Amino acid sequence: MKRIGPGAALLLFVTLWGCGSQPAPTTSSPQPSTPVTSTPPSADPSPSGPSAPDPSVAPTPAPSRAPRLTIDSIAKVVTNDLRIRSKPEVSDASKKLEPLLDAPALVYVVKGPVEASGYTWYEIAPIGNAEVTVELPFGWVAVADKDGTPWVAPASPSCPAKPTSIDDLVVLDRLLALACFGDEPIRINARLAQPEATCGVDIGWDVEPSWLGGTCPQPAFLVESTDSMGLSLNSVIDPDLDVRGFTPGVEEPEWLRVHLTGRFDHPDAKTCHGVGTGQPVPYPRDQIVVSCRATFVITKIVKA
Repeated sequence: MKRIGPGAALLLFVTLWGCGSQPAPTTSSPQPSTPVTSTPPSADPSPSGPSAPDPSVAPTPAPSRAPRLTIDSIAKVVTNDLRIRSKPEVSDASKKLEPLLDAPALVYVVKGPVEASGYTWYEIAPIGNAEVTVELPFGWVAVADKDGTPWVAPASPSCPAKPTSIDDLVVLDRLLALACFGDEPIRINARLAQPEATCGVDIGWDVEPSWLGGTCPQPAFLVESTDSMGLSLNSVIDPDLDVRGFTPGVEEPEWLRVHLTGRFDHPDAKTCHGVGTGQPVPYPRDQIVVSCRATFVITKIVKA
């Protein structure tokens, strides 16, 4: 049985912001929950060239032909070397974040549009894939050049069927799941196991509400696959759910087979925020909220 290590609490943040453990979703068919239309890229957009956002460029009116993105949808990068910034503006206060994004990267649209410095900006969370081995930054991107040449365009990712097992849910990128399923109930088969240990480590900051986004989780159960040994689901249990009737053991023969109902985008996720307990909170508030929204929350457990 695996123990909960000190780094497990940060796994969702790492997964959401770009370490490449998830397969890249395709863009071949419409998504059911937030349908959008694809915009073909222009011949040769160049955000890193002379027309790119640059501190020396004086503000000009926002382009009228910039793509319009839908909040909580998936968009795609249609250029190379797209800059992410900490603020929706070109200024010394808006930090240039690394690395740059290249086509055909997918991103989750968090907030926007904001018109500033002659550009139209959206806050985005990049979606990682197996080829990305570094953490991709969360922040703001200009979606088009000043002449309207698009750098980011709406996308229509192929949403999978609703998961019915731990195996289905584990391989699904959490941001894609949030875009595809929103807060729809998801019913899966699983096994409950008793944790051998909890993390017990203070990393200098935490997330409140701690039951949803805490950096040192104290889970009531480990949620295991019914088919694949060692495959666990990172999830939390809704505090309104009474779990006192479930008493699984530590060893596999003592695990309980159950039917779980859960959801992404729990209402409390919008209240998530970081709290320093000795160290500065390393993530912006919007990023923490998105992480909480993309956390799978168990709302019902029934013995199989």
